[in-house]
Amino acid sequence: MNWTRIVAATILATAIGFLIHVLYGQGIAIEYVQNAAEGGRLNDVIMQPYPNWVVAIASLTALIPAFGKVFVYILIQDKLPGRNKIFKGVIFGMLLLCVGDNLLRMPIMSIVTGNPFDIVLVQSLEKWISYPAMGIFIALLAPKQLFLTPNKTN
Repeated sequence: MNWTRIVAATILATAIGFLIHVLYGQGIAIEYVQNAAEGGRLNDVIMQPYPNWVVAIASLTALIPAFGKVFVYILIQDKLPGRNKIFKGVIFGMLLLCVGDNLLRMPIMSIVTGNPFDIVLVQSLEKWISYPAMGIFIALLAPKQLFLTPNKTN
């Protein structure tokens, strides 16, 4: 019964995400952006190399998803296999890769759409290295619990 529910949840979540991606992301949103570009509204978009203030904002806003990762790790660390923090960190980093598209889906789609294998490998290595590395550092530095509870003495 559990496997049936896991498979059903996986299929339905995939279908919902894919439908939104195709109908909205590849339909309505692309059309809207193309119209904005044709109207000249995208002419002033800043391109690389970015000025220092853009890099500063990018660095600061990168803290938001990193905090989310730390928060999730604190919530699930006791459920991760192993006792060694580095091992738990690698497992957590691999989970981060699995919950996104970076482990297999994006590399496969890049190959399917004609990108050379070596290019896909070089581009994918960034995520394949960074997520486990982030997981290790999170595991080494994150507290055991979110809020410390005061000792109760009777």
